[in-house]
Amino acid sequence: MENIFQTVDPQSLPFVLQILGTLIGLAIILGLGIDVLLLVLMRIRPPSLPRYAERMRERPWSWRDAGFLISSLVLGFLGAQVAAELCFSFGAAKAGNLIMQLQTLIFQVVGVGIIIYLLRQRSTSWRDAFGLGHGHVLLRIGQGIAFYLAAMPIVLFYAGASLLLLNALGLPLERQQAVQFMLDPTNPLGLQIYLILLAVLGAPLIEELLFRGIALPAMLRHTTQTRAIVFVSLIFAAIHLTPTAVIPLFVFAMALSLAYLYTGNILVPIVMHLLFNSVSLGMLVVVRTLAPEIVP
Repeated sequence: MENIFQTVDPQSLPFVLQILGTLIGLAIILGLGIDVLLLVLMRIRPPSLPRYAERMRERPWSWRDAGFLISSLVLGFLGAQVAAELCFSFGAAKAGNLIMQLQTLIFQVVGVGIIIYLLRQRSTSWRDAFGLGHGHVLLRIGQGIAFYLAAMPIVLFYAGASLLLLNALGLPLERQQAVQFMLDPTNPLGLQIYLILLAVLGAPLIEELLFRGIALPAMLRHTTQTRAIVFVSLIFAAIHLTPTAVIPLFVFAMALSLAYLYTGNILVPIVMHLLFNSVSLGMLVVVRTLAPEIVP
């Protein structure tokens, strides 16, 4: 059965890994450069409050909207998980695998459907609800890349610290169940590509619309800016259900929230999230192919 790991020529893997390592190294160096520049600018001119923080409170979202959307998605996700486990328990492996394969797609479709419903209930547009009219698209994409590069060294530092802490405590180092299923070498190539596309494109879109686009403005209407960012980031990290990723995901979620508050356009954190998932999955695929004993 062909899979994504078998499509790579083993003789070319060292070269591929070298290229990937070089690109990641350059990205880290560039990110550190951006961080140093920001620190210098902060010394010269103290940072002001995020430009769009006050405007976010005028967005048409309430904590009820955020709670309804989050609870619906979580219940749907858990329901699919329970259904898959029941199928496996009763020997219906094919049905269980089908539910697992459709689980992510269902998550995206249900999420977008609820957002469309909420937009119609409030008679507002995507442009007004998520700041899509603020700035040119290419400018926002560039800002997303810059914010991602600036966040990357910090996230990697906390990821390494998290792994060291868990290792010192003797806790297991596990990947997300969705990632394990996605990179399962027994899955056919078409299914793996389908799941990877959902993770790289679908997840950043729906998760950013939910957490940054709806939950963050809703929280800002009821609490301070710092508390809203921390609370939304904690929920974002917690729903991924992976102890090894909680700390770095929390840090990255903080960066996503700040990027949204400073630009006012949801496209910026979507680009950041897309790059984060793409690079993470790319590294896993290469390392899994080169050294399966390291990434089982």
